[in-house]
Amino acid sequence: MIRLDTIDTTLSAATIAAWDTEDSYYKGMKHSIARNLNIKARGNPYLQTKEGKATSENIEFEYPLKGPIQIVYLDGKSDAGLPHTRGKTGIALPVFFLWKPNEKTMRHELVHLSQKQYSERWWNFYKIHWNFRPASEPEFLQIPIKWRSKRRINPDTLKTPYTIWKDRYIPLSIFLSETDPDLRYCKRGFWDIKMSQWTWEEPPGWVEMFGSGFNDEHPNEIAAHWIDGSAGKEKSDFFRLNRI
Repeated sequence: MIRLDTIDTTLSAATIAAWDTEDSYYKGMKHSIARNLNIKARGNPYLQTKEGKATSENIEFEYPLKGPIQIVYLDGKSDAGLPHTRGKTGIALPVFFLWKPNEKTMRHELVHLSQKQYSERWWNFYKIHWNFRPASEPEFLQIPIKWRSKRRINPDTLKTPYTIWKDRYIPLSIFLSETDPDLRYCKRGFWDIKMSQWTWEEPPGWVEMFGSGFNDEHPNEIAAHWIDGSAGKEKSDFFRLNRI
C-alpha cells in the first residue's frame, strides 16, 4: 500500500519550493540548450489554485515505491495542464483531476516515481528486455543543435533525458512549432548515430516491439503507458509476467 497525501493549498507553495530544490526542474531548464522553446511553452508556470484541501488515502501499487507521495493541484494552465512528477515523491496535477479523478493517470505517475526512486532496477529491465540504455555524452552530442534545441524537456525523465535503442537510435520529442511551442504538440523523431542523420520514421523493429499508438520518446514513458493499461492488455500483461 502507498499513501497519497494531497497538500493543502496553503502549503502547496512550500512543497513546490522543496521540489525545485530537489530536482531543479525550472532552474535547470534555464541552462538547457533547449531553454528558449521550453520556457516559451510554459507561459503559465505553476499557477496556484484554491481548490486543494489536505486529504490522505492508501492505494494498492505493486511496483517498488516508497511513500508517502505528495500531490499538489495546480491551475489547469500550469505546464499545459499535463500531469507530471517532481522530485522522487511528488506529483503535480491539474485541478480538474480533483473533480474527475483518473485512476489510469495516477497509476502512470506512480510508475514514474518508481522509475526515479529505483532507476537502476528499471534500467536493468530496459536493457534486458528492450535493449535500451542511457546515451553517453559523446553519443547525444552527435545530435545537431538544430534538434537538441527543439527537444521538449520532460520532468519525468530529467536524470536521463537522452536514451539510445539498439546502441544506434536516440529518440527525441520535438516541438512542432518554434513560434508557438506547445507541450501537447510534439513529435517523436530519431537520431541515427550510425548514419549520422535524423528521421521521423520509426527504425526497423520499433513498431514490432513498441507499437505505433504512442509518441513516446523514452523507455520511462513507454513503460508507464504499458503499465497503466493505455497500450492494451497484452502490453500490461508483459509487466505482470516480467517483474521489475
